[in-house]
Amino acid sequence: MKLHQVLPLLLTMLASTHAPAQFATTINDNSTTPAAPTGAVNVVPQNDGGRPTVNVTHYVLYPTIQVNCPVSGDLSAPVNAAIGILASPAGGIVDARRCQGATAWSTAITVNEANTTLLLPCASLTASQTLSIAPGVRNVTIHGCAYQGGSAGSGTNGGTVWNYTGSGTAIHVGDATHAVNTVGFALTDMALTTPSAGSTATALLFDRVQEIDIERVYFIGNNGTGQTGITLDGTGNYSGGSFQSFRLSNFGTALLMTGNGTGAANASTFTRMHLNCPTSGGSPISGGIGVNLAYGDGNTFVGGDIEGCDSMLILGAGATNNTFNGVRNENSNSQVSAAAGSQYNLWLAAGTLFTGQLTDAGTHNSFVDSFHRGWNNLNGDLWRSQADATLTNHTYLGIGLGNVRGLQTEFTTDVPGSAGNYQNAWIIGLTDGAGSSQEYYIQDVLNSLPRFGIQQGTTAGGNWQSFLNSTGTATVCFNCSTGASTGGVVISTGGATPTTAASIDGSGNLTTYGVHNFYSGTTHAWSWNCASLTVCALRNDSATTPANVFRAFPNAGTEIDSQATSAVAINNTSTAGTGGLIVYQGGANSGVTAWGVNGSGVWSSAGSGTVGSASGTGSLAIGNHLNQIATDDYAGACTMTGGTTCTVNLQHSYSQTPLCFAQEQGATGIDAWCSVVSNNATITAASANSKTFAALVIGNPN
Repeated sequence: MKLHQVLPLLLTMLASTHAPAQFATTINDNSTTPAAPTGAVNVVPQNDGGRPTVNVTHYVLYPTIQVNCPVSGDLSAPVNAAIGILASPAGGIVDARRCQGATAWSTAITVNEANTTLLLPCASLTASQTLSIAPGVRNVTIHGCAYQGGSAGSGTNGGTVWNYTGSGTAIHVGDATHAVNTVGFALTDMALTTPSAGSTATALLFDRVQEIDIERVYFIGNNGTGQTGITLDGTGNYSGGSFQSFRLSNFGTALLMTGNGTGAANASTFTRMHLNCPTSGGSPISGGIGVNLAYGDGNTFVGGDIEGCDSMLILGAGATNNTFNGVRNENSNSQVSAAAGSQYNLWLAAGTLFTGQLTDAGTHNSFVDSFHRGWNNLNGDLWRSQADATLTNHTYLGIGLGNVRGLQTEFTTDVPGSAGNYQNAWIIGLTDGAGSSQEYYIQDVLNSLPRFGIQQGTTAGGNWQSFLNSTGTATVCFNCSTGASTGGVVISTGGATPTTAASIDGSGNLTTYGVHNFYSGTTHAWSWNCASLTVCALRNDSATTPANVFRAFPNAGTEIDSQATSAVAINNTSTAGTGGLIVYQGGANSGVTAWGVNGSGVWSSAGSGTVGSASGTGSLAIGNHLNQIATDDYAGACTMTGGTTCTVNLQHSYSQTPLCFAQEQGATGIDAWCSVVSNNATITAASANSKTFAALVIGNPN
């Protein structure tokens, strides 16, 4: 249908319906200049003598009300009048775009008509009062005339500027009591500024509002810490929508997302958001917050920039399931602070989360940046902590069906010298707890051998093993690598208060604190017990009658015992030495032999010996010679030279009179006898002679 065919039809429709006063006079679009319309001013088309100037509002079926531009500069009253004549429930367009001379908004206006669209002029309006969208009023739209109000710096270069100077809220949408939902609100292409407003003013407040659409709006605060740019309060249900290509500058809190257990700021998408916090001398002002996500679920932030904040992002106790993807951080004192109660939030960004600028007291929150991790498998994965504290990562295995599940990593490598062929080399991880225990292990797949393992029962308690294995004939070696410690090895007792049970120091010195038990198969054969201050004993535990075969006592004697009818044997093997047995005197004479027997059985004693006892038991049997060590020890000889006596000088003196025998050497023809005084044995003959006589002295020289 052609344009000239649409126009008569449109005019007929409008004429046949009830029309507001401003539509009472139809518009003459003839080529001649029409007469001025009667009634309230609506549209005055101008004619250049050719065809008429076209006003697009003539051709839309949706009702359009042209605002009667004010003479005084206050736009609020005529806009309110225009809104008041919109038909319900269709609403309509309130067009104030030609009111470029307007300078003020002095009346508190509440939009009560659904589907209302307000088109604002390219002008700077000083708004001392709040523009409100009543609770439950659907689909209200406010359009400015230029991108971000004309200038991202001040919002005054030919665009729409809403300069709020009151102490409350510049634009309020929804129900402050949070009793009903308000669905549908759009704000585009303007600057909303509060530099001259009260110190706690809010630029844009949503109370329980859904399907919000904010596009190409520039918000400017007073560069203090008390004002708020945008507040999304979802108490009672939720507040949320779409926020695109907008900017928040110089607010104490740029974006506040809040609520409580009944509702929160949920399900919003923020695309290319630019937040500048208050600064002084280029540095963040204390208390300045970029995004305070106190209560919110399922919000997504994509791209954009947050900079110059004391706190860039705060995740409060009610922040859950929120995603930040590619949001740039710049020059903030604290980047992310997650409070206890926050959970399942995800931060993904290039650049870095700086040390000390990330705190997380919540659960299941994830913060990933390209500085702390790398997934390209070229340089490996780098993980850096953001806190100087003990951290606990949690891995939950299974889906809660009562099964103890494992987690394993298998390493596959090239086959040496065989390109393109692979082999499974190692498995590291946890086995399933299919039985009564689970095991953490390192499996040598090539040799089918668990090299290391720690067993744990599937329930508390039990006696479970830890093990360490080598392969083939290799040893299990401790401290074998260059640079290893020199402290040796210590084995402790375990239990509530572990103490050392055994140790080997770096020089190989072994220390133990208990009994050494020796087994033959499963039979307890011997025990070596020196863990005592009174005795050190070697015991034959498998004997018919178990007994100690060796005992040594501190500061006392040493015992060696045989068993049954067997002797204590010395040098009783073919490989034994042939030096015999020597017993030394000990003490100061430790190097002096007290008694000994050589390898041929010849024995000697440095002192006196006793055979038998004073009661008359025991005797001495001599199988060969009775031999004295030195001449005249207990026997000797002397020659008489024509006399009747001669003297044998003995080695030892006798304190008591010994028994002395004398006899002529050779043929016996002269009787002789002897007597001993001190160490002289005097032999006396019955007659003078020159014979040689021998003397034998038996007695006690002591």
